[in-house]
Amino acid sequence: MTVLGRVFQVESLGQTLVVLPLGPAINYLYKDVHAESNGLLEEFSANQHVNTIVDLSKVDYVDSIIIGALIRLLQKARMAGGQAVFCSASDNMKDILSCIKIGTLWPLFSTRDEALAAVNP
Repeated sequence: MTVLGRVFQVESLGQTLVVLPLGPAINYLYKDVHAESNGLLEEFSANQHVNTIVDLSKVDYVDSIIIGALIRLLQKARMAGGQAVFCSASDNMKDILSCIKIGTLWPLFSTRDEALAAVNP
């Protein structure tokens, strides 16, 4: 079982998994990033989550490695028939998401409450 909490903070809200990245991959050992990225997928499946919210409130920047891990999780939610969204991004994170055009696949909400309302209508 992977212990989460160094790279990603995770909260379970019913059928929704809320993931908070805690920084760019450069801040962590590769093995921790890799293990926690896989741990996110395990957590999603093991607890029968359907939806994913990526709460960006704890970061002002994440790199491609963290974005890649999050995209794998967002795709898993989509394949499970659920919803996947981002929320609470700083202006810098909004710019990053815009540059990589991720908002065309997964919407960004201003607050977690708005994101929760979107995935749990």
